[in-house]
Amino acid sequence: MKNLLLTLMVLVLGSELFAQDVPVGPNTRKKFKIGFNLSPSVDFFQPNTDGVKLDAAKMKFGYGMMAEYAFTNNYAIGFGLEHKMGGASLDFGNADVRYIAKDDTTEFKLMSRTYRYDYVNLPITLKLMTNQIGYFTYFGQFGVDFSVLVSAKAKDNRAALKSFALDSLGVFQSEDFIASEKGDFQGRYNQSSFANIKLRIGAGFEWNFSGNTSLVVSVSYHNGFIDLMKDSKDKQVNSEEGLFKHDVTDYSKKIPFELNANLHHVALNVGILF
Repeated sequence: MKNLLLTLMVLVLGSELFAQDVPVGPNTRKKFKIGFNLSPSVDFFQPNTDGVKLDAAKMKFGYGMMAEYAFTNNYAIGFGLEHKMGGASLDFGNADVRYIAKDDTTEFKLMSRTYRYDYVNLPITLKLMTNQIGYFTYFGQFGVDFSVLVSAKAKDNRAALKSFALDSLGVFQSEDFIASEKGDFQGRYNQSSFANIKLRIGAGFEWNFSGNTSLVVSVSYHNGFIDLMKDSKDKQVNSEEGLFKHDVTDYSKKIPFELNANLHHVALNVGILF
């Protein structure tokens, strides 16, 4: 009987919390609102490795569901579930980085690489709002994005090694390359961090255009904390196209290349809350 009463209490409290359209504060804000959003963005890397720099930022896109629970007319917790597409290009021209193709053992010098990621993103934010002014409410947001990697691909601009010359002691002298070429997108999940965390800050407005329905528009900056590049090991250099550099004193020795880069983006968020 005690368990039955406890279950009934939980159901009643849950119904009061989420099912009822209860205004919070003096006027019209509901406790719980739900909707959907679209988020075009500009993504860019911040490389932290000598010889590697940003090659190009990329236009990306995200979409999903959003919801919020309001404590008062001026404070709410926001959360959601999104599909976030991300990525940008890195320039390796000054790093002298190589990899060996799995299909034909050709050695390539990497000039630039374009990364393409797909994430399941879980944003959690604190939303600070003004009182409604006419039909508009203005707000600021601060929080984090928790992202889990679903897919990672990369396309390379590269040059194939044609030949090289060593002196009588085996010391490197020169190399000859075939003209650079662009490869196709290849899977790079094993060379990518499986998760990312971003600090999120933004501001925007709500336009209450019909009853409890509002158009929500904001601009946000998302600062990535996690290095997305998983460094290759000796085994991966030989079998999984891992990045490496030749030892300057022993050309036959391959040294795994340590690459570090964080991914950030700026987004325009447009959605509807009901």
